[in-house]
Amino acid sequence: MNSDLHAQLTQAALSAGFPLSGGVDLDRVLDTELFKSDVARYDSWIQAGYAGKMEYLVRGRDRRADPRLLFPDAQSIFCVAAPYPKTPGGQPDPVRGPRYARYLHGKDYHTEIASRLEALMTEIAARNAKLDLKFKVCVDTSAVLERTWAALAGLGWIGKNTLLIHPQHGSYLFLASVLINQKVERGATPLPNYCGNCTRCLNACPTEAFPRAGVLNAKSCISYLTLEKRGDLEVTEDFKRKMGTWVAGCDVCQEVCPFNTKASKLVSDEKLPDASAIEKNDWLTLLRETSEEYKLRVKDSSLSRVKPKDFSRNLAVALRNAVMANSSQSWSAEIIKAVTSRYEVEVDPAARAEWLGCMRHLKRITA
Repeated sequence: MNSDLHAQLTQAALSAGFPLSGGVDLDRVLDTELFKSDVARYDSWIQAGYAGKMEYLVRGRDRRADPRLLFPDAQSIFCVAAPYPKTPGGQPDPVRGPRYARYLHGKDYHTEIASRLEALMTEIAARNAKLDLKFKVCVDTSAVLERTWAALAGLGWIGKNTLLIHPQHGSYLFLASVLINQKVERGATPLPNYCGNCTRCLNACPTEAFPRAGVLNAKSCISYLTLEKRGDLEVTEDFKRKMGTWVAGCDVCQEVCPFNTKASKLVSDEKLPDASAIEKNDWLTLLRETSEEYKLRVKDSSLSRVKPKDFSRNLAVALRNAVMANSSQSWSAEIIKAVTSRYEVEVDPAARAEWLGCMRHLKRITA
């Protein structure tokens, strides 16, 4: 174990905006009951069909079970966590606009955090030239069990909603890790699981996406449906109503977590630059937005993974739900006209079907 190297990494991580960090020996990770059980749980999850259409999760199974298939020289894992950026102005009233997941506030965390970690590790490698330090940065897109790694490195525990939770920072965290060809473990002790008998996250899920504690059925998850699912949502009309006004992602299982109440009082990640991707959050502005305008708006954001036609589909579902839940409200003639226009110009079959439903509901309550 290189305690000096670990100290350098921890200090550099803190300076780079990662208040939580820790190293763990890879051999020890592979030998822990937590890692072994999580690999087995992952296999069962895939076999149950809970991954939905995310076939890349199936393809990356072996690399998740053995990180050396991803980086053969790996001896240690250094894990970091950064809090989500602030959410200026909070979420809009459903009558005014849709809801976005909190992590979408700010630029694409994949590129921003990867860049930050690459710079950090390059500096550490130069400072320790004799070690011939080699590394691989992993930020969400690599086939790794990052939450399990982070738990073993002492950054938190895995909650019943499958997310990593820290007692002070909650679960509003971006996770990343670095595979390193040196021993950097600090002798981390995993934190106890403080969830206890609490089941608020499971009970609050509007679509009942948790078959049981610690297991998420992505096919019933609003985040999966609005961010990952392409084309037809393949759910019932009753299910769509349960999706509420979430147009990209969902935070319900995190919003009810007691540890996130504490975390809201902490400083957020000021190093993650702001992005204008979700500044447009009123119905009329979004209804009038063209596909090209949408692509320009989201190009530097994590929202860029959602194609214009799928965002259009999401918007139609969210607006229809807002109309149904607030039928006594006076929906403007401009909104009705914009919805009709959106339906008329929409060429994607799945999105067009949702706009037809939205238009019918609007006309019904305003007749």
